[in-house]
Amino acid sequence: MPHTRVGFTVEATAAAVRSARHRVSAAVRSWGVPCDDDLFLRLELVVSELLTNGLLHAGGPMTVEVALEQGLLVVGVLDGSPVLPQPREAEAGDERGRGLALVEALCLFRGAEPTASGKRCWAVLPVVAAPGPTGGGLPGGAHDGCPRDGGARDGARDGGVPVDSARWSVTPAGTRLLSVLFPAL
Repeated sequence: MPHTRVGFTVEATAAAVRSARHRVSAAVRSWGVPCDDDLFLRLELVVSELLTNGLLHAGGPMTVEVALEQGLLVVGVLDGSPVLPQPREAEAGDERGRGLALVEALCLFRGAEPTASGKRCWAVLPVVAAPGPTGGGLPGGAHDGCPRDGGARDGARDGGVPVDSARWSVTPAGTRLLSVLFPAL
């Protein structure tokens, strides 16, 4: 199996965001991951949003990480600011304020954590949905981490199964996976 982890540092510029987005996509393609165009589009949007947040709110060099582990693409961006991102409600005319909501809508889950030199913001995208006990994939019947009910993020979906995507519990296996993907700095 080819190497399925890459990391690199970029400066906080719009050109670097564009270049990093394409570099991540090219790396994942080189791994032979069975992805369709939709997944590559979501991957590039997530990378762009995470880097743009770093550019706007932290400045300075940023480190981009992407790894493939157990059918999941995990993207991380490290920057020098210790301030963790906070989602906010954007008004219709606002030019900013939708990035975290967009990342959340495109991914299985996302998060941010402090590091010794700032923070890491990360997002997880499923490559192929694993069948669940009902053969349907992810909780609530979603197959790729995106809601199928016109954007509702919680409530009942697919036959009344309650889903609250604002709360994720990480199993011991998930904790081990995250520690492999994001070792303590």
